[in-house]
Amino acid sequence: MPRFRPPWRREVVPTPAQRLTRRRIYILPTRNGVLFALVLGAMLLGAMNYANSLAYALTFLLTSVAIISILHTYYNLVGINVRAGQCRPVFAGEAAVFPLAVENPGVQRFALCFELGHGRAVTDAPAHATRWVELRLPTTQRGWLKLPRVTVASTFPLGLFRAWAYLDLEQRCLVYPRPEASGPPPQASQGSGDQPQPGRGREDFASLRDYQAGDSLRHVHWKALAREQGLLTKEFEGGGGDELWFDWNSLAGLGIEARIARLCRWVVTADRQGVAYGLALPRVRIERGRGTAQRHRCLEALALSGAEA
Repeated sequence: MPRFRPPWRREVVPTPAQRLTRRRIYILPTRNGVLFALVLGAMLLGAMNYANSLAYALTFLLTSVAIISILHTYYNLVGINVRAGQCRPVFAGEAAVFPLAVENPGVQRFALCFELGHGRAVTDAPAHATRWVELRLPTTQRGWLKLPRVTVASTFPLGLFRAWAYLDLEQRCLVYPRPEASGPPPQASQGSGDQPQPGRGREDFASLRDYQAGDSLRHVHWKALAREQGLLTKEFEGGGGDELWFDWNSLAGLGIEARIARLCRWVVTADRQGVAYGLALPRVRIERGRGTAQRHRCLEALALSGAEA
């Protein structure tokens, strides 16, 4: 015999965008609503006991206000569209930020509360407009972090009833490994079999070339830009001191997570210094490069690495 499961506990296939329809919204009285009902009951008994018409009128007036507030609370959620935004990668130990776009195709909505774990974000939704909210979730380990089920709720306008719905959004955040706190500085590995590329050292100025995305800002020829000659990058001749190669096999004395943490620190340090670097993992090889895209490729590879030695 199949076990009964309440509607709010049934699993829903996650999608990037969801609409709050009438069948997805639940509503129950709040603690204040229950107390208000008890007070109304006491007022009704008093009116019946003393046969006081004014007490009857006040009781029925407050009852009608409470009933009308049910509709306002319920329709404060109906029709809202919620869409998952793009998550920015974070390092393990930092808070993952999940941006959500709240699209309101109807009249203005008030005090929409998005709840995730112990965190919450409250926002109004102007009529025919989009508002962004951010939900934060702590991270403990590298890899993909999926957004759990989110609750969107409202107690508008009187706080006597709480309407809520569940959002199962297809959204995830990439969590980079936590960099090693301290250790040896980045060193070029000799096990890659590659020779340093000439013309990219730090010693003597060689020439100018057109700027390419990812070039270090320290090598940009700012004087040429001031003379309206365009954005140019300076190249240098030398022994390849501006080239690094980080090889997994060069850290054979460390455990898997310790290797990943050290390689992560080396990548972050090399990117901060503006040097070109490459990364070799057991199943992934990333050629030398520099810039934001190179940094992301290397850190993503480390975050998702199974690291079979």
